[in-house]
Amino acid sequence: MENAIKIIVSGLDNAGKTSLLIALSRKYDFRKEVMNLKPTIRVEYQRTEFLGTPAIFWDMGGQEKYRKLYQKRKEIYFGETDLVVYVIDIQDRERFESSLNYFDSIVQYFIENEMDVPIIVTFHKYDPEVRTYEEINEDIMKLKEKIEETYPSFNILFQQTSIYDVISIVQLISYGLSVFDNKFFELSLLLETHLGEFDCTSLILFDKNGIIISEFYNESIDPTIYTHLIESIKEHLFILKRMDEEDFVEDHNFFSIENDVISYLHQIYVNDEKFFISILIKEDKKEPFLLKFSEFRDRLTNILESLTS
Repeated sequence: MENAIKIIVSGLDNAGKTSLLIALSRKYDFRKEVMNLKPTIRVEYQRTEFLGTPAIFWDMGGQEKYRKLYQKRKEIYFGETDLVVYVIDIQDRERFESSLNYFDSIVQYFIENEMDVPIIVTFHKYDPEVRTYEEINEDIMKLKEKIEETYPSFNILFQQTSIYDVISIVQLISYGLSVFDNKFFELSLLLETHLGEFDCTSLILFDKNGIIISEFYNESIDPTIYTHLIESIKEHLFILKRMDEEDFVEDHNFFSIENDVISYLHQIYVNDEKFFISILIKEDKKEPFLLKFSEFRDRLTNILESLTS
């Protein structure tokens, strides 16, 4: 497709590549489907949009016979790639070396063809019950160091993801897509400035698909507020999905959260595209926030107009 962003999602079989894309697409109520997944046959395609630009995910089967096919026809599968998401199962230590070898074969194609492709390596299946395991975190550190040392000239971002933490998956894709427009600096500056002006805990901009376009958080988040922050983001992702499925007419909602904390979700339209501003703020900051919000919304709209035109 003309002007579409080509995103390769690759890794060994059973690394969790397809489950990542299902979680990104569904946002909620997806775990039963993930548990019943069958191995991907060759390549499956998933389409989305980012700031009005189509993006095509190439979900590449990781079984050995398919990896050999990709290597024989590298120009078909890896040519004109705009972004690589490489998935490593962080719980499968026995296959780390095989995964790194396959990763190297992909990167070598880019080197041979002088392609400067941004890469995200995600250590997947970083599930809540293993996050405190010392050996898991040591493995992440060692793998990251090895990859950085091997490919110093590549722009590689590292993430940890889990299907039990949909926010980690949304952030994974969001960070990768955000490299495609320099206007993001102006957008990020606006959000960072107003995080302080609003004196809020978080300030996040989503697109209609629930992809995070930009996000900022108060560096001094109270530990008791952090749990509310995570729940607020999950709730907003859930609502975004519902809005997409149902005929939603309200442009904003306040959601009360315990401990005098409220979350705010505001919908705006720019060039016929829907965007959502998500904010977590103390209740006593609500009125000053509302007085400043319209000016922020107008400036944000102007930037988004230039990004989507």
